[in-house]
Amino acid sequence: MRTMTGIFCIALLLGIAGCNRASQDTEVEAGTGRITGPSAPDGQVTGTVRYLDLEGGFYGIVTDDGAKLDPVNLPDELQKDGLRIRAWVEELKDRVSFHMWGRLVRIRDIERL
Repeated sequence: MRTMTGIFCIALLLGIAGCNRASQDTEVEAGTGRITGPSAPDGQVTGTVRYLDLEGGFYGIVTDDGAKLDPVNLPDELQKDGLRIRAWVEELKDRVSFHMWGRLVRIRDIERL
């Protein structure tokens, strides 16, 4: 029984450590500790709306630099697979999604390209 508990604890710690790693295409801004690169989408992004047939289906945005964004408020009229957009977004760091795809963002403004 002690062996199983030990194995479980080690597996749990390894899993937590693996989830905490930043993507290899990101960088930490010196002096601020802010993560930059495709996984930090705050600000203006340009990309393509994509329909993803996961978890019942949803629309995400793949930015031109490869970041995957899961918008919580993409307008219905812009939910078209392949639509090119420019958006001003903010990352929702205090929320989670069951989609498990990309970073959750709130769209502040969006336009078709």
